[in-house]
Amino acid sequence: MSDPSDPLKVVKTNWKVGDQREVPARALEALRGTEAYDSYEKLYHIDGLSWRVEGQISRPDGSYYLLRCVNQ
Repeated sequence: MSDPSDPLKVVKTNWKVGDQREVPARALEALRGTEAYDSYEKLYHIDGLSWRVEGQISRPDGSYYLLRCVNQ
């Protein structure tokens, strides 16, 4: 199970290009302005990989971004 203090930490650790993950909007927005976000390329660098926002979904427990792994 993931640690609630680190919303980006997930059980899966072997990501590959094309994989998709859901991340709470508040966690992803907190990365903007840090080295984890490349505003020129619009990529997030998480778990040693680059991720691009593919969409956003709303659920009763909050808003989530769908990210797709674009390189290793």
